[in-house]
Amino acid sequence: MKSLFAGLFLCAGLVAAPAAFAQDSLHEAIDSGDLATAKKMVKNGEIEEIYCGKLSANDAVSVYEKIFKQMPDESFAACPNQFAYGYGAKVCANAKALNACTEVVTHLLNESTAGNTNALDALDKVAKAALKTKAFAKPVKEKVDTTMWVACPKKGKAREECLAECIAQADSMYDVAHKLSCPTKPEHYIETNITVTKPSPLYEKLLTGLKEGYWKSPMSVAERFAKLMQANAKALAIPDSAIPSVKYVAHWAESHKADSTALPGGQLFRFCTAWQPQVDSVLAALEFENRCPVFESFTDPRDGQTYKVKEINGTKWFVQNLNFAVEESSMCYDREDDNCKVYGRLYTQTAAREACPEGSRLATDADWKMLEVYAGGASDAAVKLRSNGSDDYAFTAMFGGYANKNGISTTVGEGAYFWTEKADGDKRGTARSMFSTDKEVSSISVDNKFFLSVRCIVVEPGDRN
Repeated sequence: MKSLFAGLFLCAGLVAAPAAFAQDSLHEAIDSGDLATAKKMVKNGEIEEIYCGKLSANDAVSVYEKIFKQMPDESFAACPNQFAYGYGAKVCANAKALNACTEVVTHLLNESTAGNTNALDALDKVAKAALKTKAFAKPVKEKVDTTMWVACPKKGKAREECLAECIAQADSMYDVAHKLSCPTKPEHYIETNITVTKPSPLYEKLLTGLKEGYWKSPMSVAERFAKLMQANAKALAIPDSAIPSVKYVAHWAESHKADSTALPGGQLFRFCTAWQPQVDSVLAALEFENRCPVFESFTDPRDGQTYKVKEINGTKWFVQNLNFAVEESSMCYDREDDNCKVYGRLYTQTAAREACPEGSRLATDADWKMLEVYAGGASDAAVKLRSNGSDDYAFTAMFGGYANKNGISTTVGEGAYFWTEKADGDKRGTARSMFSTDKEVSSISVDNKFFLSVRCIVVEPGDRN
């Protein structure tokens, strides 16, 4: 990396640091928010690697823009978030930066599929820039190994040997048509390599990512993927029939009606989140008994936030993670407010026991056990409960990750962790976990000072929990 930076600064007419680079000083400047010093060090070539720390995307661009432009691959590797959000649209307008643009698109698709609305905003801009860059649209040619029928030599002994081989191979493959053609058009079946033309890898990444994003993202953002598909349909050659919409829902329902099959609950809820009145009209016209789920609402009088409530097997669950701030005992993932807007807050177990608003309470270990049984047993329940599964009951478990006792956050977009009230000794508590790719809801023992998500339950008359 050092030689690359040296070359960059010398080409720019700048003087590289004479000997040792002041990397520790750069870290200190970045971490303390001293952008002026960081910019000066970068300008003078006093760095040996890119370091972004907790810089915002805009601040990272202000410090490193020249390096981002000259070394996009290395810049993304060093600062994926800042580069993707702050410089993604620019790099995807650079015809020579296909690899970096593809990395940015992949990163933003992953973040968007996890429910990050800021990533969706950035993805919109990046996709527009990438699809306007003509060089990225070019298909690629690739040699692949294969076995296929190849014409025999036109004359001589080699042709005779090939003719016999044609008949023997056709017999071994029970290929009657080829055997009949052997005398006039002999071919033999051999290993060879051919050149195939494949669509632009970046276009394929966008096409696949947008389609999968609609079905795998939390329901609250799925419609954004449908809109992105619609906006980029012409460039990506997406037919109208493949883009989720009210018309798509009508075809979907008609197909199930014709096949006399039940409407998958998770798919129905996903459509309902975006187009509830129209979806109900479609179902009524086709004489389905199904309708979009009816949610109650619960407003927290402490801060005015309103949560969706859904009755599941007789229990009224908050189907969103709690987002009430408890000083010093709750936090946003990575201490970034935008994450609370998507995933709710994370709480210590002590705070979780008291965090639910009056008229509700923390979901208990017994509540979770009842939910798991209702959803088919703990070993399979996650599929019906998680936001990227079938979500049959509109429970919509979000993968908000967790933070350890030091506030270090991890597994956002991959793991969902929920406190129960149950202690497990003096320093640990019982929680539930599920992962974005697994079927199981697990009961786990966790340090009670770790920060996990909270689901509340509406208190009903006679509720003794």
